[in-house]
Amino acid sequence: MFSRTVPPSKWLTLVAACFGLGMLMVDTFVVNVAFPAIGRDLDASLAETEWTVSGYVLMTGVFPLAMGRLGDIFGRDRIYLAGLAGFVVTSGLCGLAPNIEALILFRILQGIAAATMMPLTLSIVTAAFPAEQRGLAIGIWGGVSGLGLIAGPILGGLLVSGDQWRWIFLVNLPLGLLAVLFALLWVPSTRDPSAPRTIDWPGLVVLSGGLLFVLFGVNRGNELGWASPVIVGCFAAGALLLTLFPLVERRARAPLVDLSLFRSMPFVMASLSAFLFSAAVFGSQPYASLFMQNYLGFSPLQGGLAFLPATGLVALLMPVSGIVGQRLGHRIRIIIAAGSISVGLSFVYLLRLEPASGYLDGLLPAFILRGLGIGLVISATSYAVVSAMPLAKSGLASGALTMARNIGTSAGVAIFGAAYLRAVEHLLPPRLAEAGIEPATSAGLVERSTHFLPAAGEPAASVTSAAIVDAYVLLAVVGIGICALAIAAAALIRPRTVPAPARAPAPMSGPASAR
Repeated sequence: MFSRTVPPSKWLTLVAACFGLGMLMVDTFVVNVAFPAIGRDLDASLAETEWTVSGYVLMTGVFPLAMGRLGDIFGRDRIYLAGLAGFVVTSGLCGLAPNIEALILFRILQGIAAATMMPLTLSIVTAAFPAEQRGLAIGIWGGVSGLGLIAGPILGGLLVSGDQWRWIFLVNLPLGLLAVLFALLWVPSTRDPSAPRTIDWPGLVVLSGGLLFVLFGVNRGNELGWASPVIVGCFAAGALLLTLFPLVERRARAPLVDLSLFRSMPFVMASLSAFLFSAAVFGSQPYASLFMQNYLGFSPLQGGLAFLPATGLVALLMPVSGIVGQRLGHRIRIIIAAGSISVGLSFVYLLRLEPASGYLDGLLPAFILRGLGIGLVISATSYAVVSAMPLAKSGLASGALTMARNIGTSAGVAIFGAAYLRAVEHLLPPRLAEAGIEPATSAGLVERSTHFLPAAGEPAASVTSAAIVDAYVLLAVVGIGICALAIAAAALIRPRTVPAPARAPAPMSGPASAR
């Protein structure tokens, strides 16, 4: 391992962690704008192409908790570097994939590498900063997280040209090598000194398997049918494994998860709030992109740039919300609830959408409210979670938070997708029949509308446009409901102040404290 005689600056450590995090967050949604190009180039259906996102998100929802624990045991810098190296390699493989099956496989592997990095970026930052500066550091970290998720479509729009989509992955090669250099130079070696140097393999298999079954069911239920044997079997297997997990952990000599973590009400409520907030915001974002590109006729670049007002608000508010959240202490729930209310209001605004609505009057105000909500919530929730746990357990806590956010995103994508398809398939056929359109023609028009594509000629164009907008408005109703639950969870966050040591955990090579 790279050795140091002088500890790195904590601010350089923050730069290194945020650089890696930014790559991950951009990559989470950069593929959305490349859907049509990937499908055309690899001759893949929409359902197949969707797995390039679903497979990645499934892995980032399943593995972060285990990887955060491995970082606590073996060294956060070592596990982070292993994940970063894997991310660079799999990015290259994705960019060179010869067919859709290979691309899906490489995206799944890339998701595992990303899940290794994600929780450790937060625990590295937490360990590098003293308690009095941790709110600012987490605010900056959260700002990069939010910016990356929103900037993904913008970068995708810049890199996708016609059927040329491969640079959305190949761009990670030079950036990834730079991230590796930053990590080697500036990330100190820290771990949990009390963690046994053993791995709870049964617990890892049971937890990962249970979550994988549930997430697969949530993501594929809309396509295969919620009552199909495959989906019912996935939910049953997932429920069984997750029920067995606490029993496995109680018998483990060195359990993967400290179950007492979940006896902390502040931790549980903050994680639940993060789950619901991510389901509402990031679960609905792919459908906003589809609405703009396929219904409003935006190019991929125009669709990405449409998020810029929200991105600016996120950049301004993330660091501020981290600092204010630290000063508010147990009242941090006020910020988290306010951000969730802002996102809820963004969905309320979408209720007024009409077929003739455009970006400026129909979507921009909602995006501004959404950016305000993201800027308030992400950093404050992160601070609420890590402040509820001892510093030595920050890897486990940040891993659980990352898992909650990504599972929330995956669940949100499935919920919003199911709601939209059900609305289109319920609303459109009788309306087309009323307009005198033959059933044989109607089937194709319904299929187009499920992709947010209205018909070309009248009267079908008016009918399909109205149905698409009405179905999209239904997504706003679903979003309002999820935000209401997120607000309720945020109201129950009452973090206790955990006494922090004067310095970061004992390092593996050189002191972890930084100037």
